[in-house]
Amino acid sequence: MQCFNENTCGVKTVRCLKDSGAQISLIQKDLIEDVDAQVLGTVTIKGVIGQPAEAALVTLKIKPATTDDLENIAPYIDLCFAACEITRDLKAILCAADLEKLEDVSAYDVPKPTVVTESDVFVKKMCDR
Repeated sequence: MQCFNENTCGVKTVRCLKDSGAQISLIQKDLIEDVDAQVLGTVTIKGVIGQPAEAALVTLKIKPATTDDLENIAPYIDLCFAACEITRDLKAILCAADLEKLEDVSAYDVPKPTVVTESDVFVKKMCDR
């Protein structure tokens, strides 16, 4: 997924784990330190192992990441995440409901336009003779 930072107009690409059993999406809290995310409150996160932990509930603007030859022309959508420590190897976990929303936005993946220069056109015309 791609996260958009309105303050810097920057975009971060984050690899996510899809967890159909999760009740809420999670994001590594250090990823949003430089993002002006709207904090909605706090939640208690309880995993399979370990102690429950408090996490900030934040809204982030996201959309699906694409391949090099595609771009997503849809606007960013607001999704709610619990910002907490996950693991060193994992940056985000998407719950089923949020994954479905991202998959809907993936319908707006289109081929990136190619730029044709005059020299490209001239070479093509010369080759066509």
